[in-house]
Amino acid sequence: MIYGVVILAGGKSRRMGRDKAELTLNGVRFLDKLVWELSGFEELWISVDDERRHPGIYYPMVSDAFGDCGPLGGICSALMVCQADALVVVSCDVPLFSAGLAKKLCDCLEGGGDAAIAVTEDEREHPLCGVYKKSCLEVFETCIKKQDYKMRNALKMLEVKKYHAGRDSWRLRNINTPREWEKLTKRSCLAVCGWKNSGKTTLIERLIPVLKGRGLGVAVVKHDGHSYEADVPGTDSYRFFQAGAAASMVYDREKYSLTVRQQRTEEEVVELVPEGELVLLEGFKRSRYPKLEIIRRESGEMPIPDMAGRLAYVSDLEIREELPVFRPDDIEKIAEFIAEKYERGELL
Repeated sequence: MIYGVVILAGGKSRRMGRDKAELTLNGVRFLDKLVWELSGFEELWISVDDERRHPGIYYPMVSDAFGDCGPLGGICSALMVCQADALVVVSCDVPLFSAGLAKKLCDCLEGGGDAAIAVTEDEREHPLCGVYKKSCLEVFETCIKKQDYKMRNALKMLEVKKYHAGRDSWRLRNINTPREWEKLTKRSCLAVCGWKNSGKTTLIERLIPVLKGRGLGVAVVKHDGHSYEADVPGTDSYRFFQAGAAASMVYDREKYSLTVRQQRTEEEVVELVPEGELVLLEGFKRSRYPKLEIIRRESGEMPIPDMAGRLAYVSDLEIREELPVFRPDDIEKIAEFIAEKYERGELL
């Protein structure tokens, strides 16, 4: 079976007060983020009310053939024009939706049925995060003729499979209001703290690939309590900076490194990081950010006194506290703990 994609971008956005497709996350429009994520499918459409009203959308568009029928009309219109056997449907206000989740929905439909929809851990069904075969067309058109535009009523007349998203449920988060958008775009941070030589760098290094495997983009900020060399001595960029340049940059086709001579607060430094859904901070023990504290037997140290925001310990010692304690080698469990805190919005 050949699958395509339709991203629903024709809503009125009344609660948001502006076009939700134009909202951004880390500087990228919701719409562009979803297009990039789902670009591996054979066919991709953007469902809009009238394509003449959307000059800023540069992807193939399909106008609503029925007019003011809500998502039902948009999905039906896309199924009428697509070449694919079925369409993955996602609303533009679900910017965390992933290609992996789309594939799982398609796999769910392979066993038969007319459609497959996602269900989150709270048992909430998401008809606008699903897959619909062309066999749905007749039912959808009938509902539209009857002026019954509720997706749930249409689904009652179809054979619908349900994909339980489990720990991927956070990817189905809808952004409908300015407050929800503000919370989404606020940078999630976790400080990894500990006394000197407690293993902070090693722990972060081991956590990055595991968190990345869970679909999280990770960036790292390291605090240095001393003055550090900003570049490798002897390189051209190092020489420029040492000569007194206000800034020095070196780049190639894949990456760049920028050194700026400027004082910044901890909060300002974190906001300078351009990428990453989650920023791991090495150090920052006196900051306002949530914290994971490492305590190692060989260092002989006790917990850092008067440290606010501690969520858990990583230690090879017995620590008698109410907070969770993870062994240093329990990387999967630590990553799961961090991911759950991120998904619940507790790392802000």
